Amino acid sequence: MEKVLAELSAKEFKELVEHTIDRRLEVWFTQLLDAWTGKEDKAEFQPEFAASLKRALEQAHSDKGVDLQTFRDKIGR
Repeated sequence: MEKVLAELSAKEFKELVEHTIDRRLEVWFTQLLDAWTGKEDKAEFQPEFAASLKRALEQAHSDKGVDLQTFRDKIGR
């Protein structure tokens, strides 16, 4: 059953975010290891991963991040 963001409980939202972050980190870690160890024939980053990593680094260095409480306040939680 699909829900819109406003219908999620705080616990459901937290679990969804945690799952998404865990999955993304798992993909990044796998690609990093493959690139470093050369286990893959194509031992280079997938274009989507490289772009995503670049965006994440730019956001981290821009000091435009939002703490969890501010984010919760913005979404009404």
